[in-house]
Amino acid sequence: MADNVVSRFFELGAKEDLDGAWECFADDGTWILSEGDGPGTTLHKQEIRGHIEKMNELSKQITAQGLEGVFEEPVFLVNGEQAVVEWSLRKIGGEVMERGIDLFTLRDGKILIKDVFRKA
Repeated sequence: MADNVVSRFFELGAKEDLDGAWECFADDGTWILSEGDGPGTTLHKQEIRGHIEKMNELSKQITAQGLEGVFEEPVFLVNGEQAVVEWSLRKIGGEVMERGIDLFTLRDGKILIKDVFRKA
């Protein structure tokens, strides 16, 4: 699956390779969360590794509650410099609890921006 930086980011994150997932971001990379002040809290590269760690812990808690996070394959747009990943949070039986998209902007084989949009 890891034939591009977006797929590699999700694959390494799922394997709890925090450093590997973090290294998928450019040195000036940002991750814009769907929650927070204004249009969402913006994390800069130095804050992203800690956020990946929190997301992995949250994933374990979600699984323990009978839920699963599902990430679809990235769809690449605009000459391969942008990608969209659809995702959903589902009950094990398949009922969708939350869904959203992550919009990625890429530069030189790294993630420059990961911007998250969600619907509860």
